[in-house]
Amino acid sequence: MTVADELCDRVGFIVDGEVRLIDAPRALKLRYGRRVVRVESRPAEQTMTRDFPLETLGDDADFIALLRGGQVQTIHTLEATLEDIFIEATGRRLE
Repeated sequence: MTVADELCDRVGFIVDGEVRLIDAPRALKLRYGRRVVRVESRPAEQTMTRDFPLETLGDDADFIALLRGGQVQTIHTLEATLEDIFIEATGRRLE
C-alpha cells in the first residue's frame, strides 16, 4: 500500500470482483482519517497524550497552553493509511 500511496493518482479496492472504493489516495485519507491533532507532552515524570479537534485548534486554550509550556514531545495528525482504509472498506486484512 505504501507504493500505491506514493505512485498512484487513483487507487481502487476490489473484493470478490466488486469495486468497493476508488479515489485518489489523498482524498481517501482525508475522507477516512480523523480531523484530530494528537499531542504528547511530558509535564512531569509521565508522558501525557491528548487529542484536539483540528477545526478549533487555533482557539483551543489547552492546546495553546501546551505549546507555550515547552513540554511537547510530539505532534501528529491522525491521518488514515491506505491499509486502514482498505480494512474499513472491505472488512478484510491485507496478507
